Amino acid sequence: MFALLATACMESSSNDAGGPFTSIPRPTEHRLDDGAESVNKSLRRAWMRGMHLSAPGDDWQGIEQRNGEREMARRTAMNQTSQTALSVSRWSEVGSRNQAGRMHCATLSPDSDTLYAGSSLGGIWKGDTDGQNWTPLGDNLYGGGRHLVVLPGEQSGDPDVIIAATGQNRVWITRDQGSTWEAPAGLPNFGSVRGLQLLEDSAGTVLVLGRFNGNVSIHASTDHGHSFQTRWTGAVDWASSMWSPRYGPGSEDTIYLLHRGRLRVSTDAGLNFSLVGTIDPAATSGFLTGSEAGGPTLYASLNISGTWKLFRSDDAGSNWNHVYDPPDYWGALEASASNPSLVCYGGVDAYRSTDGGQSFDKINSWGEYYSNPAGKLHADQQGINCFPDPQQPGIGDLWYFNTDGGIYLSTDETQSVQNLCLTGLGVSQYYSTHTSSFDNTHIIAGSQDQGLQLGDFQASTGPGPSTDFDQVISGDYGHLTSSNGSHDFVYCTYPGFILIDIGEGGANLKTADFPAGANHLWLPPVVADPLDSLGFFFLGDRLHRYIRTGPGVWSDSQHSNEAFDDGGASYLSAMAFAPTNPNRAYAVNDRGRLYSSTDHGVTWSLASGDGPNSHYFYGNAVAVNPHDELEAFIGGSGYSNGAVRRTTDGGATWHELSLGLPSTLVYDLAYSLDGTGDVYAATEAGAWHLDVDTETWVNVMQSHTPMTLYWSVEAVPGLPESAAVMRFGTYGRGIWDYDVPDGTNGTWEIYGTGASSANSLTLSSATPPNLGTTIQFDIAGALSPGSTGFVMAGRQRGEHPLHGGVQLVDVVLRNFSFSINPNGTATRNLPLPNIPSWAGVGFRFQALMPDSGQPGGYSLSNGLEAFFGLDGP
Repeated sequence: MFALLATACMESSSNDAGGPFTSIPRPTEHRLDDGAESVNKSLRRAWMRGMHLSAPGDDWQGIEQRNGEREMARRTAMNQTSQTALSVSRWSEVGSRNQAGRMHCATLSPDSDTLYAGSSLGGIWKGDTDGQNWTPLGDNLYGGGRHLVVLPGEQSGDPDVIIAATGQNRVWITRDQGSTWEAPAGLPNFGSVRGLQLLEDSAGTVLVLGRFNGNVSIHASTDHGHSFQTRWTGAVDWASSMWSPRYGPGSEDTIYLLHRGRLRVSTDAGLNFSLVGTIDPAATSGFLTGSEAGGPTLYASLNISGTWKLFRSDDAGSNWNHVYDPPDYWGALEASASNPSLVCYGGVDAYRSTDGGQSFDKINSWGEYYSNPAGKLHADQQGINCFPDPQQPGIGDLWYFNTDGGIYLSTDETQSVQNLCLTGLGVSQYYSTHTSSFDNTHIIAGSQDQGLQLGDFQASTGPGPSTDFDQVISGDYGHLTSSNGSHDFVYCTYPGFILIDIGEGGANLKTADFPAGANHLWLPPVVADPLDSLGFFFLGDRLHRYIRTGPGVWSDSQHSNEAFDDGGASYLSAMAFAPTNPNRAYAVNDRGRLYSSTDHGVTWSLASGDGPNSHYFYGNAVAVNPHDELEAFIGGSGYSNGAVRRTTDGGATWHELSLGLPSTLVYDLAYSLDGTGDVYAATEAGAWHLDVDTETWVNVMQSHTPMTLYWSVEAVPGLPESAAVMRFGTYGRGIWDYDVPDGTNGTWEIYGTGASSANSLTLSSATPPNLGTTIQFDIAGALSPGSTGFVMAGRQRGEHPLHGGVQLVDVVLRNFSFSINPNGTATRNLPLPNIPSWAGVGFRFQALMPDSGQPGGYSLSNGLEAFFGLDGP
């Protein structure tokens, strides 16, 4: 068992206060044993699979894929019009600047001067080969990057062409360094993508190996990724793997394919394959790699009856020997390009063999990272990539280890490693943030596999993360909560114990056990007691309350006799107290049953009607109006029902309030502190804002805002209403701040791009929508000179069928006519009244005109959303 912060982090028996950030000690391992890291890996996966409740037949993954693709289309439209230039940038990246998260792959640019890398949900990145100057290229890409290949630009001087396979098993291409992404022609919607390969031929052939509709197939592109053609199909679905020499003989046309436990080879770039050797036909999946230095020497890992086994061939696949059974293996397997006896694999730790796979040694144990993050591998090896050293091909290698804590480089045959992510790679995965009400420069963040972190906020001075965070203990931490909003006592959970951080600006840590025999979430919620800063509540099948019974000691007792596991439920999943009346509380269990209490959670009343089903992780989010104890919101899984509901009568009844919000999973909800009563949501489909006046949800992401999973949201305390900020924690792109609009300058946002084939017009504006000025609408598309149309205006977004297309404005208040110019374009000027009370008010616009070429007789445009500003004459 590891000691928990045995020296500097332990609480003094005479003093609870922590020290300043400069005194924070190095991070230490959590108190559970070494095997907890591996066990929690599998439990986390199972837990996350079960979060997204939906009715049978409702494919939540397919729904989120469509959400992501619609957002990509919206971003593309924004980048192709004037909206991006005119929109005020409301987002800034906080961090972490110095803590990286999960990475999957790395590859070199064609000139070997740049390193490209793919992350889990943080997009695609490029940086210098020494780990400096990291730049995000995938903030407009949905799904991160699991596999990458990079080609030189099509014309001299063009940017590199990047082809990425995402975690959602789609293949995308960017030709403008990530501003826009396109899907190539000719590829199916894969069930899984098993690999991308770039051949060293004159055509720059790119190969994709994937599983689709019960088959395994290889597809090739010879036109810089514009289109792919099928080259080989295996009639039996199998988790296959391919490898091609990285340099030298065979690198231009030879492909080795592991399929159904057999090794096949093609010497014509995948057009034809022949069987070379059989390893074990009983295997159910496998991974293949090789060493060119062995002519080649090949290595294959096979899953046989649930056990991974490693095989080696010294004759290019004809004959195979079983050499090792890796005990800790997740699929990462790579061989040296220059040494046929050097092979590495990864699981929780990374392992190296110098005797052809007959024996392996750990490169380092995952716990060693915490005393030397610059020179020791982080836990959880997601991928290993090896390339010939461009300075000495055939002699030296460049090894890249992709971990849950960033990318590492080895240049000495994996004997040592160098962390390339000590600054600027903003891919941290956060479950929760907590900004102190005593000093709002103090931030505590709970992360996935990067521990509990403390940061001293630094204002952004430009692109990239602004704030460093110190990791004070390893593991996964969520549900950060305190009684008065300060950091005097902050409570959170790890999957196995409760962690208490004591002292504003310090790292004085204590732990408490979960209640004996309690049934609870894998990462169970805790809620601070608003009446006692030394107490907190634990949410399980019963509600427990902890109080401090001595220095550094917290003890629990059952607080309520209410059984929250009735009606097929298992446990209480979320709870919140009313800020204006701490005796009033709202709660929900894991089957969406809604409760309210007026005696500080001792007794509970069940609402009439259930809310959205819980998502089995954070449970349903609960937010209570900071000024009205009778109003509260809950959020949860919205794939088969509305994702958000609201009560205005203290929880007796609830009604759905999801207009404008896509079918998605709501992870967190928070009220803005700008005095409007508006609410913000962190969701699987991004960041959203509820305009309470129109009861409509609005997408607040901009073209430079990362397209990823938003897990938490909080209002930054201590700011004036006119400078309100919402702080979002993302699961892949770190922490981001959103400046709430104050009505000073008007902004535009495009939405509903590509809603249907009839929505073929483009509606935009090059003039800010400021009160007292005249705005000009620009309408473009397949327009007939002399014909007329009109611009619809209304307060709400909509999504209704109209004339064969989709009407994107609800409750149309006015129509403004326009005529098509001889050049086939149209404009419409619209004076805005100078009414100061309209500042910050939102209006939605959409163009419509007769079109005999459309089945419904009309063409419609995208939606265009204006928030009026005051910066007029």
